[in-house]
Amino acid sequence: MNKKERRINNLLALLQESPNLSVKSLAEILDVSDMTIRRDLAYLRENKLFLRTHGIPIQQMAGTNIKNIETEYIMNSERAKFLEQKQRIGSFAISMIEANDTIILDSGTTVAEMSRYIPEHKNLNVTCYNYYTLTQLFNKEGINITLAGGTLHRDDQMIESSYGNDLIKNQRASKFFMAASGVHEALGITCAHNYEVLTKRAAMQSSLTSVLLADSSKFGLVRTAYVAQLNEIDAIITDTGITQEWVNTIQSMGIALHIV
Repeated sequence: MNKKERRINNLLALLQESPNLSVKSLAEILDVSDMTIRRDLAYLRENKLFLRTHGIPIQQMAGTNIKNIETEYIMNSERAKFLEQKQRIGSFAISMIEANDTIILDSGTTVAEMSRYIPEHKNLNVTCYNYYTLTQLFNKEGINITLAGGTLHRDDQMIESSYGNDLIKNQRASKFFMAASGVHEALGITCAHNYEVLTKRAAMQSSLTSVLLADSSKFGLVRTAYVAQLNEIDAIITDTGITQEWVNTIQSMGIALHIV
């Protein structure tokens, strides 16, 4: 699958979940120009893959294999899935933090586990946008917290807004610890909700290093909200359940891989 085909697949997935996304929003999410999005939309219409005017999906694009797409994401229930693996991943991620570091913590259950292990008295500057993560950091001495504010989404406890994204864009961090609901070689890194995408992209763009925290069950899965291609990540932390095929794929992309 070439670059254009991947972009078309990702565009189709975005439109199927949120058919009313503007051209500007689609362009920002997919990191292309408005003109490119308009050409891609015309391609979808011409090939009867998606009717933009009514937001009605006509058919799946041939060759697209999107599986395990859930309609609801509830943080408390998601936290219980693969909890032991998430705890190991979160605990290891702490070893990548240095004293006086400036970091951004994504919204997600594995990153939430990581926040529980962050030690006090390391004079850390932490930007976050998840209510659960905030509660884990709030009483820790030596943790300077910046909260990117906005609307609280109760299901996943993420706090999100355009001005919160602008705050993140105007910051600079050494590391962004990122969560994902799906990791696919061709279709990239995906998450459960479209409102997560611009915040994740802003954090990636503002950080020297992006570290993906994902348990092994996420590999090979695709959710509908596209975030980034896999090769945009600098490092991945996962558990021993990852397959050798995935190990080879990740290493072939030059991504640092930590298995715990």
